[in-house]
Parts: sequence; structure tokens; C-alpha cells
Amino acid sequence: MINNTKAWVMDPCFQSNMQSIEKITKKIKDLLGYAWIDEIFWALIIICIASTSFVLGTMYQKNQFLKNNPVTVSFDSGAVELWKAYQSGKSSAKNYFASKNGTVVYPAGCNAGNRVNEKNKIFFESIDEAVNLGYRESEQC
Repeated sequence: MINNTKAWVMDPCFQSNMQSIEKITKKIKDLLGYAWIDEIFWALIIICIASTSFVLGTMYQKNQFLKNNPVTVSFDSGAVELWKAYQSGKSSAKNYFASKNGTVVYPAGCNAGNRVNEKNKIFFESIDEAVNLGYRESEQC
């Protein structure tokens, strides 16, 4: 087994790779010996600390603003009732829709039917009515 290890260590590709690694290591060590590297390192540390302080200060100010100016959301019960009446009237008259030019029928509120242009929409009260006219039911809704 030792002989195999010696043969592997003596492989020219391995020696070439080791020489390349040693050259790169030497260049890095030489580069770190320059004084300007230390200056850049400290400048980067100062920039990181400054930007972190700025972000933390901004977050603190935002939280203080929200504490002093709380957001409240309120609604009128009459508006809620009006919305419910609108939705029920809309869905009772128009349960399904399709495009005049298409072959797929969608239930009301189906997002897959959003591509259908409003002026091309036709409405059906039941899925059977649409199927009898040759439309197929949407697989997405």
C-alpha cells in the first residue's frame, strides 16, 4: 500500500497541481504583507458597522413612529351589507361564464377565466346549459 501512495504522489499531474497551489498560497501571503491590505480591511469593517448602525437606527425610528401613530382600520357595517348583497345578486344571475370565441366554461370567480375579455363574456345559469351548447368545463376551477 505504501508503494501505491508513492506512485500517486509522484504523479506529474499531482505535482503540477501542488506547485500551482503553492504558488497561489505564496502570492496570497505576499499580498497580505502589504500595508494597504490592512487599511482596506479596516475600512470594510468600518463600512459594515456604519451600514448596520444606519439600518438599526432606521428600524428604531420606524417602530417609534408606529408606536406614536398607530394605524386603525375600521369599516361601516352598511358597506359590508351592500357588498354581500352585490355578491349574492351577481352570483345568482351569472353562475358560469365563457368566451364567445372559446370552448371552456368557468364558474363565477374563477381566476383562470380572467383572460376572457369582458365584451366577449357570455353567462350561463348552470353548467348543463353551457355543456349543451358545446362548452367544456374548466379543469382549473
